[in-house]
Amino acid sequence: MKSITICLYGCLMTLLLASCSKSESQTMVTQGYGDIDKVLADSVPAVFGGKAYVAIHVDGKTVYARGLGGYDGGTRQLIASCSKWLSAAVLMSLVDEGKIKLTDTVGKFLPVFTTYHKGNITIAQLFSHTSGFPGNSTQGYESNVLITLTQAADLIAKNVDLLNPPGTTFYYGGVSMQVAGRICEVASGMDWKTLAANKIFTPCGMTNTDFGLTANPQIAGGARSTPDDYMRFLDMLMNKGVTATGTRILSEAAVDAMEQSQTSNVTVTYSPYPAAIINTKNIYGIGNWRDVTGPGDVLIENSSPGAFGSHPWINRGKKMTGFVFTFITSNGYLVTMPTCLKVRSLARSK
Repeated sequence: MKSITICLYGCLMTLLLASCSKSESQTMVTQGYGDIDKVLADSVPAVFGGKAYVAIHVDGKTVYARGLGGYDGGTRQLIASCSKWLSAAVLMSLVDEGKIKLTDTVGKFLPVFTTYHKGNITIAQLFSHTSGFPGNSTQGYESNVLITLTQAADLIAKNVDLLNPPGTTFYYGGVSMQVAGRICEVASGMDWKTLAANKIFTPCGMTNTDFGLTANPQIAGGARSTPDDYMRFLDMLMNKGVTATGTRILSEAAVDAMEQSQTSNVTVTYSPYPAAIINTKNIYGIGNWRDVTGPGDVLIENSSPGAFGSHPWINRGKKMTGFVFTFITSNGYLVTMPTCLKVRSLARSK
C-alpha cells in the first residue's frame, strides 16, 4: 500500500506541475527514492540552512526532484567550483573546432608566459591543476573584479611563481584556469562570457546561467546557475555531447577527453577532497573529479562540487545525472559533503 501511495503521489504531482509553465521543476518522489527523501528531510534543516533543491535524472528523465526552504529548479545562485565543469566544456568546444589542443602550451597563445619562463605549461595541465602554479595567488588576481581577464593573466605570468615543475603535482584552485580562460579568448576572438554563452549556455537552453558582470570572470568558480539549467548541462554530457533536443554541443571524443585522468603520475599537494574518500590516483580529468572508480580504475562517477555546497555528479553506467543545489557561504562544501555523498551512494544503489 505504501509503494502504491508513493507512486500515485508522484503521478499526481507530475500532472499538476506539467500544467504550470512557470518552472520545469517537479516536487516528486518516485517509487524507490524514499530513502533519499528521508536523508534530505533530516539533513537539510540541520546543515543546509533549510534550503536546497535536489534533482536526479535517469536517461534524461526526472526520477527524483525535491525543493526545500523555497528553492525550486529556477532558483539562481553562485555555484562556485561547479563552474569548473562548465568551463571545461567551453574549452573543449574550442578543441572540437581545432582552435586549440590540450597539448598546446601557454606560450603559443600568451608570449608573456614564455618571457617569464612559464611558457611550457600545457592547456591540459592548466585545466587539471597540474600546472605547477599554486591553487590561488596571494595577490588574488584570479578573483580581482577591478581588472580584466587579460590583465589577470599578464599579472599571473609576471608575479605568480611556479611551486613545482609543470606536470608533477596536483594543487587545486583557480589560478591555472584563469590563464586557460584567457587562452580561450585569444584562440576564439571572443571574451569569455560571450564564448561561454555562444558555445555552451545558449545551445543547451541554459537561459539563467552566466559568469556574472565583471570583466575578470572567475573561470574556476564564478558562474551563476539554476538546478534546471545545470541538469540540462549534465544530461548533455551524459548523452555524449548532445542535448535533449538533439543539438550537438560537444563531440563524443571531447566528452571522453574531459573524463580521462590527468593525474596518474603526479603528487597531490593540495586537494579539498579528503584522500580517504577517493579510491584512485587518477583523481581528476579536465575540470571534473574522477571520484568513484571501479576495478581497473574504470570511471563510475565524476563530479564538480562547489565551495557553497552545491554538488553535481554523473554516473554513466546508470545513465544517471544528479545535482544537490544549495548556497551556504561559510564552509558550505564541508558541511554538506556527507549528505551529498550519501545521496550519491543511495542513488548509485538503485
